[in-house]
Amino acid sequence: MTVLFPHTRSRRLELRPASADDRAEFVRTLLRTGIESVTPARARASLDSCASFLVALRTSGDVIGFSTLHGLDPAGHLRSGLYLDPARARFGVGAEGMYLTTNYAFAAFPVAKLLGQTTEATFGSIGVANDDEAKGVLEEHLYFRGRHWNLHNFEVTRDEWDFLADGHLGDVLGSGPDGQPLSWRRDPNLAPAPAA
Repeated sequence: MTVLFPHTRSRRLELRPASADDRAEFVRTLLRTGIESVTPARARASLDSCASFLVALRTSGDVIGFSTLHGLDPAGHLRSGLYLDPARARFGVGAEGMYLTTNYAFAAFPVAKLLGQTTEATFGSIGVANDDEAKGVLEEHLYFRGRHWNLHNFEVTRDEWDFLADGHLGDVLGSGPDGQPLSWRRDPNLAPAPAA
């Protein structure tokens, strides 16, 4: 099986490297989501992680949030975070951002499993209908903005992602200059593969 390419662009989104200069906006984005409190130490740790990205719309260049990969452990597990400003994120871009972040994790790091957590407040923006896909739920684990939130734990293994990357994600990456769908396993800057 060929390796994955660490794509940073999809049809609608682009992941750009984030830096220390982006910390203040990262904190504001976390607070605008309305589902998580944050300390300066948490913001610093999240952007000083294995990989941190600004999530931008390709059409306008507007930054709509952040994506992080952090907490790489000896067992080969890595944690992901996707924090999109609800007022600036359009329908479906959350799932696209998750796909790019997940693929980047498996393409760039020697990990066996990617872990993520969210509350039910973000299910719709990331394409989750309910918590049936969650590996576990910590009930009323977070208290923020006057209410308790359940924390839903999700995971995807490298084998599961390999299966999805081989044609089960739809047209998330879009098409190349030749009009053919881009592959999660191929550098989009290379010449098209010869016909078989």
